[in-house]
Amino acid sequence: MIRHIHLNQCDSTQDVLKEQLSTAASDDLVLVSCEQQTKGRGRGDHAWASMPGTLCFSLNLRPHPILSFTAIELAVILTDFFSLKGRELRLKWPNDLWAEDKKKCGGILVQGAQANFLAGIGINLFSDAEEFGGIYDHSVAVEKSRLAKDLADFIHEHRIPDPGVLREKWHRRCGHLNALVTITDGSEVTTGRFLGLGDFGEALVSQEGETVRSYNGSLRPV
Repeated sequence: MIRHIHLNQCDSTQDVLKEQLSTAASDDLVLVSCEQQTKGRGRGDHAWASMPGTLCFSLNLRPHPILSFTAIELAVILTDFFSLKGRELRLKWPNDLWAEDKKKCGGILVQGAQANFLAGIGINLFSDAEEFGGIYDHSVAVEKSRLAKDLADFIHEHRIPDPGVLREKWHRRCGHLNALVTITDGSEVTTGRFLGLGDFGEALVSQEGETVRSYNGSLRPV
């Protein structure tokens, strides 16, 4: 049973989740969602912008058997959920969701260690911002508390522990497989054809006849 806390506003659902888990039993499952998040975080030093059509929530969960696959697994599960709702999303390495127009409509931030990982998830159900996409191409009425709970339940009930199955499902959803891409990690830039995921979720890029592995960074199609 998940203990669900829904707030009208908070700085970060992950911060609230950390506070709740500090006094919880080790096996407690906690979900924190909100109507509006004011200081959401993305990967690295990026911020996550919250808009009227954005759903933000955080939950704790056990990591994938291969720890570095955890965010990738969550991304696949989220696309499976929305596919059942008639919305076909695509995935961008390492942990972004793409809308049909290939604009970012969701992201996942996983933190933690050992048996208790914290996953922060932001999803644009709809968006008026030019640079972002939405799962729907128009505004929709949604009860954010109910949708967050449905998504958290679906995540816990549809884990994908088999790495082979997970990679196959991710590749099917990938929006840039075999495309020319650039991966930027600090001052290091890798350009080549994206071949898919490696054994630990790293990006495999064909560059001048060799396969280069990128374990972190920001990917952009060329």
